Amino acid sequence: MRRLLLILPLLIIVSTANAQRFRVGFMAGVTINDVSGADLVDADNDFKKPGFTIGGLVNSKIGNTTQLQMEIAFIERGSAVLPDSTNNNLYYNLNLNYIDVSVLIRQPVHLAINKKMSDKYGLLIGGTYGTLISYSYTVQSNPMPIDLNNFDASAFIGFYYNFTPKFFIDLRYSNSIIPAIKRDASTSTFYPYFNSWNRGDNMSFEIRLGFIFGTSSDIGGSQPAAPAPAGGN
Repeated sequence: MRRLLLILPLLIIVSTANAQRFRVGFMAGVTINDVSGADLVDADNDFKKPGFTIGGLVNSKIGNTTQLQMEIAFIERGSAVLPDSTNNNLYYNLNLNYIDVSVLIRQPVHLAINKKMSDKYGLLIGGTYGTLISYSYTVQSNPMPIDLNNFDASAFIGFYYNFTPKFFIDLRYSNSIIPAIKRDASTSTFYPYFNSWNRGDNMSFEIRLGFIFGTSSDIGGSQPAAPAPAGGN
């Protein structure tokens, strides 16, 4: 049943793409992550946990230039502190693996470059609902228990650049609305910083490369009116 719940959003996206002439594509990239308050030494956010993401997308115009995009992706998040004599070797590694379903708006921004207008740049904003599919947590290489939420909800902002009409890169910053680590008595004892705002939340910087099949004429939207029939009585 759990696998069905993970696959169902992808099936809905693909069937919608076929019915509505959406453009379909794929993307992959790297992530730099942290969980606010998880640092065992000073609770700062160092973003030392790397990861990767891969998934598929569909998009369509919802205005003259604005696009609505839906994505489903696997993504690695988490937090880490590397072994270091300056921190008394209080190193740890928290791996969090999610299946994310995202909805976002892509809005082109027209910029004048070398006295020529360019529409290759744009802004994006959206939200993500993620399901935790696996995790591991070790402190000084020893497995440790941790009280996690099974779901993640995040908001993100970013910008993109279109190398071609089909090939793009985007950069995003996301922050959880639902914390990855539960804010309860047990975590407050081990992590005293989890009682304040944003503590225990996933935070990620993501760089993604993507490819979209088809051309702009394949994207749904307003169509020119059909010509009137030839005159006659």
